[in-house]
This record gives sequence, structure tokens and C-alpha cells, in this order.
Amino acid sequence: MKFTLSTDTVCDIFRSELKERGIEYISTYYTIEGVEHKDEFTREEQFKEFYAKIRSGEMPTTSQVTKNDYDEFFDGLINKYDGDILHVTISSGLTTSPLAARQVAEEIFERTGRHIYIVDSLGATIATRHIVDEAERMRDEGVPAADAAKKLENIVNHIHTWFMPYDLMHLKRGGRVSGPAAYIGTALNIKPILNFDKNGALVVVQKKMGSSKGIAAMIDIFKKYSAKAPHKVYIASADSDLAEPMLRKAKEARPDCEIEIAWIGPVIGAHTGCNAVGISFLSDAPRE
Repeated sequence: MKFTLSTDTVCDIFRSELKERGIEYISTYYTIEGVEHKDEFTREEQFKEFYAKIRSGEMPTTSQVTKNDYDEFFDGLINKYDGDILHVTISSGLTTSPLAARQVAEEIFERTGRHIYIVDSLGATIATRHIVDEAERMRDEGVPAADAAKKLENIVNHIHTWFMPYDLMHLKRGGRVSGPAAYIGTALNIKPILNFDKNGALVVVQKKMGSSKGIAAMIDIFKKYSAKAPHKVYIASADSDLAEPMLRKAKEARPDCEIEIAWIGPVIGAHTGCNAVGISFLSDAPRE
């Protein structure tokens, strides 16, 4: 029996696509204009509208998926499906939501004997999307959930994901960089380059003068660390004009890989602001 696959919406796959692929999901939350919303984006227009509000001066916030949310979600899956469940989460380096998922999974096993395997993607948006893709492939191939979870935990540390936020003043408004750093960085056109480390936390690795040099740095990293075998590559976009140029450069670097642009959704976009870009790829080397 194939396992049931589920995830949270920080994977930023259109919700209509998740349904088409037979992947259940729990919605994450963001607040904008004083109103809390479930992340239920399923059309490009919704992403564009969200970033248009940020450009107009709105400062979104996010909240965690709670233990109560997971109680309701997993109980629903247990009642709806037979067999094991495998659930892919946002990074535990960014939120405690994966811990809440594990607690609920353990409680359900003690109560019902049903297995829910929690796979921490140690990433978000396009990084989590990679793990969901791999989990779906294993589900469709009939890999048992326990075996799939172990294989995915190994794959997680071979998914390298790099980001370049664009608007330092947005980061300042959100309290993620200091005022002086934002003002100086903006004046000097400094772009930080971040990646998800082995613990799933976002860390600043480099700083470049200008977006062109920032993109070039990420493409150089992609050339150096991407797996030798052809694989899927995602370019992340927070409604950024830089995504298409980055896509072209990535295709020039690895014409053998399937590469596409994917949206950064509202939960991560609330933190990055507009115009952020990134790249996520498989590597033969584990994350440092």
C-alpha cells in the first residue's frame, strides 16, 4: 500500500497542483493589512497582489502552525486514509512547527498505532519543494514510508539552497537587520548571499556589491556544487525581475538539468520582501 504524502504550504507549490498530485497539505499563516490569512495561493495573480502590497508599504507578519492545528490535520488524515503517512515540513531551523508535528505524530501512534513519519526539509519554499518532489516519486514507486523517510533525511542534506534578498530596508522594518546596516548597505548597494546550513538555519555567507555580482556568485556556487548527474533545479522569485536572467545563466551553466522558476510564497516572502531570488539544487556533497 502506498503511503499518504502531506506537507505544509511553505513548499510554495500551487495548492491546485498539490491536489492534482494527490498531496495533502496543512496551511500556514500570514497577516497583512491587519488580517490573518491562510496561505492558500493557487494562482500567479495572488502572489503578484501580495508583493504589490509590500511595495506599497505593507509589512506582513507570519505565525506558526500550532500543535492544535496538527492535531486536527493529522486526525483528519488518519480518518481519511489507511496505511502510513509521510509529512514534509518547513525547516526546524526557522520555526518550532516541525516539533509540534512530531509531538502530535507520537501521540497518534501511542493512541492508534498508526505511523506518521515527519521529514524535516531543513529548508523552505524551493528547498522544501525539492523534498516534496522526491517524496512523491518514492510514494508512486511504492517505497514504504519508513524507508522513504530515511532516504529523504539523507537527501535533505544534499539539497543546497542560496538566496539573495534585495530590499535591505524591508529587512530593517521587519527587525531582521539593524538600521545602520540597512542604510549603509542600501547606500553601497550591498546584497547579502544566504544559504540554509546543515541545521536548516539561514546564514549570511557572502556580501556582494550589486545584484549582478550577487547572481554571478550564486551561479558560481551552482557550478561548483551541483550534482554531476542531471537533476531538477529551482530558481526562486519574490516577484523579481532578476529571476529570468538568473534562469538563463543557470541553463547556460547546466544545460543538462531541468530548471524552472518557482514563486516564493507569502510566509517566506513576508521576511525576504520583494525581488529576492534564489537557487536550489542537488549536490553530491552534503551541506557544510
